[in-house]
Amino acid sequence: ACLINHADTFPGCDTKQLCQRTAALFEQVLTDSRHYHRTDGGRDHLFVWGSGMGADGPFASWREWVPNAIFLMTETELWNPYSDVVLPSYSPHKDIIVPGRLTVDDMRSLTRLAKPLQERPFLGHFIGWPRPPHGSIMDPAECMNASCPLNVRSVLLAMRGEEPDMHVDVDVPYIESFMGLTNSLFCFVPRGKSAWSSRFFQTFFAGCIPVILNDRYEPPFGEIVDIPSSTIKWPMAEVKELIAYLRGLRDERPQAVHELREAGRALRCWYAWPPSWVEWSWIDMNRSKFNTTCEHWHSHNAYVAVTRLLAPKATSSRHRFFWKGDGLR
Repeated sequence: ACLINHADTFPGCDTKQLCQRTAALFEQVLTDSRHYHRTDGGRDHLFVWGSGMGADGPFASWREWVPNAIFLMTETELWNPYSDVVLPSYSPHKDIIVPGRLTVDDMRSLTRLAKPLQERPFLGHFIGWPRPPHGSIMDPAECMNASCPLNVRSVLLAMRGEEPDMHVDVDVPYIESFMGLTNSLFCFVPRGKSAWSSRFFQTFFAGCIPVILNDRYEPPFGEIVDIPSSTIKWPMAEVKELIAYLRGLRDERPQAVHELREAGRALRCWYAWPPSWVEWSWIDMNRSKFNTTCEHWHSHNAYVAVTRLLAPKATSSRHRFFWKGDGLR
């Protein structure tokens, strides 16, 4: 498995351009690997890509070298700064979407601060900066404010001061963002620089119902958990209709809101990455401090989910050639 933070490791490489130096490194590693040459396009290789850049940022030539490798990745779509990259590096038929990592302290704090549904003063919550769509969708210069429906963050931010039951702002202290998550019925998860966002996973621990506003984002582990039972996914260009719909749910179908919230509570621990023994928070885990947040974290966590999804991909015929009696050839 390979994961490189190329912005820190290689001078001149940042998040605004493809890094040729790391691509060359990957190519050299594969060239020197005897095992790689026995496989068909890196079929039994596993790569981990943990940012919105996907595989293209650190390994732009991956399609030539490891088109059949399995990617564990957070990103399902495109990274805005890479305007020339128009095809996602995520392939639904072979790759596995994984959640971003939340700290044990954050998960425990959100759970502890979460208010009962009937005590939450806000209908919806969003804190963030406006972002235009990717250049492959339309010219970002033509979609810079709330007049453009695909700049969904700007549409949400335009409600600030206009909708009293919405907790919306551009930038606030971290703790105020937590208060919004734990005091709102619905938490918006709009597209930003790319598709994925850690805010999606935070919502479950805050007891807030996530509302995905990203047409091309697919949440992790849909193969083993029922995502639609806990989450709303709404067309990006129809935010105004969404607010009326959410008010209707709150006022006319409170039982449906309760069921969404309870389903989120049931699946949230699949999105937790338990810390390793070298981390300080491992001590808290061993003292059972995480048990009230995730009672069954030993068997319901992101590592277990990934293992379950990887298992069916294993095959004894993954090598390009195989025969009996190696010493005879």
